[in-house]
Amino acid sequence: MATVREKIFLRMKELDVKQTELSEKVGIKTQNLSAYLRGKRTIPFDVLEKICMVLGLTLGSTDEVYKSAKPDNNVQRED
Repeated sequence: MATVREKIFLRMKELDVKQTELSEKVGIKTQNLSAYLRGKRTIPFDVLEKICMVLGLTLGSTDEVYKSAKPDNNVQRED
């Protein structure tokens, strides 16, 4: 399944939208958008919502917004 970032890139390509144009419409700096899309920074939810609105995307419950780099083995289960 494609990640949210991959879906954003695909939709940008489909619509022929450049990062500068998308960042202007969303109201963020192009450098920040680039960092979000490359996975260097976490996309704030409010920004993600705006990106999706501009591109006509929806987030479903199965979309993988964030993926932990490695599992947290320190989490204790309560049985």
